[in-house]
Amino acid sequence: MPQNDLTASTRKSLGDAIGDIARTAVLVRIFPERRAATYLFESDFNRMSLDRDAEEHAARLIRQTLGGVADWRLAHDFYLPTGELYLTPEPHQNGYIPEDDQSFGLTPTRLIAIFDGESE
Repeated sequence: MPQNDLTASTRKSLGDAIGDIARTAVLVRIFPERRAATYLFESDFNRMSLDRDAEEHAARLIRQTLGGVADWRLAHDFYLPTGELYLTPEPHQNGYIPEDDQSFGLTPTRLIAIFDGESE
C-alpha cells in the first residue's frame, strides 16, 4: 500500500490521524466552510492554539471520512476517544462553550454517526 495513501490512515483510525496533527486533542469542532474555522480542544476543555493549516487538515480528514453522514453546512463536533460525530450545540445551548457543562455538548440527541474504522 502506498505510504501517502490518506484513506489508508483514516480507515485505521481517524483519531490517530488527527492525533498526528494535534497530539492532545480530544474534540474537533468543524464549522461550515463559509465560516472557515475549526477548533480543537483538549480534555481540560481548553481550545488548542494551532496554525490554520493544521486546523484545516483535521477538518478535511473528518469531512472526507464521514462525508455523506452529515450536513456540513452546519457545525459538528468529532469526539476522538469514541469516534462519535455530533451536531454542535447552538450558541445559546449548554456545551457550545465546552466548559459550560463539562460535556463538550456531547448528548445522545445530537449524535450523528460513529466512526467504526471503515470508510463511509
